[in-house]
Amino acid sequence: MSTKIKRDGQENDETYPENAPLVHVFGASGKVKIISALLSERDRDLNVSDIADIGDVARSTVYENIGELCEMGVVIKTREIGGGPMYQINTDNEIVDHISEVRDLGLERLLELDK
Repeated sequence: MSTKIKRDGQENDETYPENAPLVHVFGASGKVKIISALLSERDRDLNVSDIADIGDVARSTVYENIGELCEMGVVIKTREIGGGPMYQINTDNEIVDHISEVRDLGLERLLELDK
């Protein structure tokens, strides 16, 4: 298994999104993994490669889904670096607020199950 970046920015050998509460609740679709990755890094913007690495999806999956997530207002394009777009979860979006609530509730339940 390749090294992945965890929510705290540290590297480890576990793939974050497979263990993410949203993935447990909604399944491992590309969109769910992309949203989970962006939520885990909500304080910074990410390029497509970073989203793919953190989300454990192919870059093509990010390209296939990022436009729709932007149209929904869940994700925003923040800027371009070297001609490549940077994206961030839209913390001002009501849908993101609800997704975060579900993620937090899912995390609570998963922690309860681990006891």
